[in-house]
Amino acid sequence: MKKISLLLILSFLIISCTKNVTTESDVENAMNEKYPHIKIDSVERLNDSFFEIAIQDQIFYLTTDFRHLIAGNIIDFQSGSNLTENSIKVKRKSFLSKIKNEDTVIYKPKKVNHTITIFTDTSCPYCQKMHNEINDLLENNIAIRYVLFSRNGVDDDAYEDMVSVWCADDRKTALDQVFKNNFIRGMECNNPIKDNYNLASDLNVNGTPMIFIEDGTVIPGYVSSRKIIEILAQLNKSK
Repeated sequence: MKKISLLLILSFLIISCTKNVTTESDVENAMNEKYPHIKIDSVERLNDSFFEIAIQDQIFYLTTDFRHLIAGNIIDFQSGSNLTENSIKVKRKSFLSKIKNEDTVIYKPKKVNHTITIFTDTSCPYCQKMHNEINDLLENNIAIRYVLFSRNGVDDDAYEDMVSVWCADDRKTALDQVFKNNFIRGMECNNPIKDNYNLASDLNVNGTPMIFIEDGTVIPGYVSSRKIIEILAQLNKSK
């Protein structure tokens, strides 16, 4: 009889505790109440200690007791894995998949082992320097998707040049010429270049060149073609 009573008491305690478990909806409601003007993209339970909250291009963590909201990277102490960066890479990968090939200028080798997406500006000296090295990438079976992005806005000569590149009969030849500081004929047509600002905002592009690898890894700024090849080779080893 005592054993049955004890089991009933334990069952009651388990049920009572279960009712108090915080859910993703509880987190979203609490955040909306505390920060009504912030749009939450997603909430996921990371583990028993934290909820992960995605807001635009940033990741925050709320402790499951609702005491602390943390902005910054969380690293698994045992494995050394950056849990925050892993989550951001998943988001980047999703945004990259939305970029249509027909809205980019593509340089493609016969055999493609990797494709990198580069936000580039024809007036950017480091973008020009990187473009001078793309043959090395192509020879190593790496395709390049250029997203033409005028970092100084639409009221800029570079914006007009990139529109002209887009409207040219041979975009790659026109882009090659502009990167060499050669004159090309001004042209106008429907183009995605203004819309690329939205893409840049989604991917937190704040400068050019900015390189994105298929897995969502970002390489900000100029790096040599040799370094890109090394990074991709390392990526192959980790698969």
